[in-house]
Amino acid sequence: MNEEATQLEPGVLTGVTKPTITKIRETNIVTVESLAAQTPSQLAKDADIGEDTASNAITKARVYLHSGFITGDQLLDKLSRRTRLTTGSKAVDKILGGGIESETTTEIAAANGVGKTQLMHMFAITAQQPIEQGGLGGPVAWVDTEGTFRPERILEICRIRGLDGDAVLKGIYHGLARSTDEQKNLIQQLYSLCPENNVKLIIVDSMIGHLRGEYLGRGTLSARQNELGGMLQTLMKVAISTKTTVIYTNQIISNPATMFGNPDKPTGGNIMGHASSTRLQIRKARQDKRIITITKSAYLPVVEAVFRITSAGIEDDTGYDEAEEKQVEDA
Repeated sequence: MNEEATQLEPGVLTGVTKPTITKIRETNIVTVESLAAQTPSQLAKDADIGEDTASNAITKARVYLHSGFITGDQLLDKLSRRTRLTTGSKAVDKILGGGIESETTTEIAAANGVGKTQLMHMFAITAQQPIEQGGLGGPVAWVDTEGTFRPERILEICRIRGLDGDAVLKGIYHGLARSTDEQKNLIQQLYSLCPENNVKLIIVDSMIGHLRGEYLGRGTLSARQNELGGMLQTLMKVAISTKTTVIYTNQIISNPATMFGNPDKPTGGNIMGHASSTRLQIRKARQDKRIITITKSAYLPVVEAVFRITSAGIEDDTGYDEAEEKQVEDA
């Protein structure tokens, strides 16, 4: 159990009965922090309790945690204690301010075959390394919606980098989602899986694959976006309440009618666009090179970096000179 989390047990929240606690825990909400992040209507539905009962439990959880306003300097101190997850590339880490910021949600979008899943395999390894080595110091939960997680790829990268591949695999909790319903269920389970196993990184690869296949036609667009929004909200709440880092991949669609600018854009519309703290997009360059761009961040500029995908995972492009860098910046 994460030492910073408070177990949701009978007696912890005065005025919340044992039967109510039991029903809430059956929805995988097992900490006070996770309960405080819920909404009464959704909790009432999921736990099969009255909305007033749900609202009371949530309020008691927030009072217990002393939820409320803090000053800007207090927030600065809190944010300064967050760690950075290395990507394996110094150039990419640099544009990200040192790596992927912990306790946030990050979207990585790319066309098919560009290397999204390769990057996820790298994250599943680096996240388990000590904080002083650019890791998060804990296990990983991987929600696999496309059947693309490959343990042998983890072993290959670890072998080349001199790491214990078997130990790394034991630190990856893999859940295969064969439908949107299974994906939703696995994401809901993260509320309990993360604190109980000290999970530090959640990977969802990919976020929208099943939705695009199961909700066809304009008539289903509203329902599809509602489902997507619900899962994204859950991931955000899990990240906040369990202090876990979330990274999910997204697909790219191309509009051939675009006359000016980039015809490629991530799927999911505004709901996907607003959900993440940081949005990254990857495109192919020459040979094994890839260009990664920050397309959305509250504090980072829109900038690019080049990396390589090799048998060792994600690496810097040592042959990338200043003239080529300027071409990328001007593109």
